[in-house]
This record gives sequence, C-alpha cells and structure tokens, in this order.
Amino acid sequence: MTILSNMQIKLREGVGAQAVEAFINRNVFAECAEAIPGFRWAHLLEVDGAPDNLAVICGWTDQSAFEDWMAHPVRSRQEADLAQFLVEAPQTQLYISKSACER
Repeated sequence: MTILSNMQIKLREGVGAQAVEAFINRNVFAECAEAIPGFRWAHLLEVDGAPDNLAVICGWTDQSAFEDWMAHPVRSRQEADLAQFLVEAPQTQLYISKSACER
C-alpha cells in the first residue's frame, strides 16, 4: 500500500521563482529521504498559470512514515527556513492509493 501526501503552498505574490530556488537549494527532499526510511519519492509542482501556488506530492511506504516526517525536527527547521515566502501555513492532505498505473 502506498500513502501519498499533497501539501498545498500559497506564496506571497511575486516570490514563486525565489521560493522554488530556496526549496531546491535547501535540499528538502534529500533531507527527508535521509531522515525517514519510509520516504519513497516527491515532486515540487508549480500550479500552471499561478506561480505563487505550489504543491508538494510525496509517496510514503505507510502512514507511520508520513507521521514520522511530520514530527521530525528536520522538517521543522525546513519550515522555519522557508516561512518567509508563505502567505499562510501549508495545507496537507493524506491519501491512500487504491489503484495506480505507471508506464
């Protein structure tokens, strides 16, 4: 069973490119992979036509891996480092994959 998380991020107007660069330079995904064995993959996505709206989609082995990440101090440090770009706290939803197709 795969667990997916979808974090919606609303940025301050006009900081989209700068926020993406800071996210990448901060090595957010590499730190997560190092800290949480149940982390599988992630994508940082920009909403088409809305560069101040991002999403982070992640795959996890199980719900406890996601919960471990949410409580991990590395995540808290990342959040603090990137908070300057946000309008509000990101909203995250958790999904259980029921079916998938990969090519």
